[in-house]
Amino acid sequence: MRKIVLHIIILLTLLSCNNSNPEKVSEKQESLQSMKIDSILKYRTDGSKEFQVQTQNGLKTGNGYFFDKNENIIGFRHYENDTLNGYGLYLNENTFKPKYLVENNKGKRDGVVIQFYEDGVIKSFRSSDIYNDSQKIEFHNNGTIKSIGKTKTGGQAQGTWLYFNEKGKLDKTVEYENGNVKK
Repeated sequence: MRKIVLHIIILLTLLSCNNSNPEKVSEKQESLQSMKIDSILKYRTDGSKEFQVQTQNGLKTGNGYFFDKNENIIGFRHYENDTLNGYGLYLNENTFKPKYLVENNKGKRDGVVIQFYEDGVIKSFRSSDIYNDSQKIEFHNNGTIKSIGKTKTGGQAQGTWLYFNEKGKLDKTVEYENGNVKK
């Protein structure tokens, strides 16, 4: 008799511990079931994969990847709620070294833009895109500074630009106004 009473007490204790609110459980299950995770795939006419991005509830979310014809990753860009936001990296298809590093904010290319030579050395650095005022630094293919200056909306040179030779020595200074050499 003692064993039966002990078993009943244990059983009642276990049942009372598992007495969670059934409404909360069903709410959690419904929210998990309502979020649909899928992918968007784009293919070339030859059937090779060109682009893939994950979606949540039909909206592009996370990194979208670009592929070459052999389906090697040659770049990515970041999405948040179907909008480009964050950094994207594009690789040289022959060397798989960086070609461009770009920043997007709220769907527009805005922020840092870095361009690379084929061997991966930085070619240029802009603090913004051509739609805003920015600073631009260019480098020779040996990695030394080539030029530094400011651009205005439209990507046109503006103000004082400094130009350097391949050894990094200042060669000349040029004044620009609306992309034209100031006289």
